Amino acid sequence: MFQEEENGSPSVTAEKGLPNVNKYKPLITLFVCTTISLVFMKTGILSLFYLVPLGYVIMATGVYMPIFITAASANIAIAIFQYFFKINHIGSMPLEVLYQTSVFLGFAWIMGGKGLRTVYRFVIASSVSAIFFLVFVNSPSSGFFEMFAKTAEDLFGSGSEISIKNPLFAQTFSPDVLTEFAKMFIIRGGAVISMFFVFFINRQIAFSLASTARRRRIDSGLTAFYAPANTIWAFSGAIASIVLTGIFKAEVLSILAWNVFIICAIIFLAQGGGILTYWMSLRTNVLRLIISVLIIVVLFSPLNSFAIAALILLGIIDNWRPFRVAKSVQ
Repeated sequence: MFQEEENGSPSVTAEKGLPNVNKYKPLITLFVCTTISLVFMKTGILSLFYLVPLGYVIMATGVYMPIFITAASANIAIAIFQYFFKINHIGSMPLEVLYQTSVFLGFAWIMGGKGLRTVYRFVIASSVSAIFFLVFVNSPSSGFFEMFAKTAEDLFGSGSEISIKNPLFAQTFSPDVLTEFAKMFIIRGGAVISMFFVFFINRQIAFSLASTARRRRIDSGLTAFYAPANTIWAFSGAIASIVLTGIFKAEVLSILAWNVFIICAIIFLAQGGGILTYWMSLRTNVLRLIISVLIIVVLFSPLNSFAIAALILLGIIDNWRPFRVAKSVQ
């Protein structure tokens, strides 16, 4: 998830490049990848992967600012066109553009930034993009939560009760209550989780494509990831702050504490996932396949919450009782 070289430089440099990419002119490569990215962003389910082409071209060229500027400029031009011609326009155009620009910049920096651990770039980029997302969805012209409420009503019917099939949330909710829960969840870490997920998925796919092009693995993924040493103290402080702010009804501080807690939990989840992938690497191919299938089944079962909590706990314990033989500095 956060693998990089010790000096903080990208895993793929401009000097080495990627086969089948450097033979084309850089401007053509940039134009093609930017176009694909923007098409994905505007195309249904493919919108989840719209950052992959940008990540790939950053790895191909070894630079990220020109890619960011090109993608952000093209997105601004498209947003202005959609605004004036009333094409699929939702909410405030300036706020939407600011949010998308923050996502482009954050992802480009994660892929090509130097001098700072990738995990810190993930945290900073996800937090900043989450702030812009919260401003956008909570703006009066956004209509985000109105659409959420309407979708809940269309799915479950107005005023009906919905049973949540999860052992940690075995309650019944109405569409209105679900909307309020969504607001609470998004502002208390949900936005940060979403940005982490988007950046992680797109980065991993970009690395996979680059590995295929180079015909060798260029990223060890979670296996070599270790949480920063002070994460456990931030995690403990966040838990204490959540309890105290709940007692004294300090809403703003509670929101900040929850977001810090979520960020630390994600980092420990990555460390727990690294331990799991390390253990799997020691097994035979058949056993790894069986374990992978079991993991997928558990994640899509009512036990998914317990599985995630177990990985987080595993990552925390790894701070005192290392489960991997050798640590590698990232």
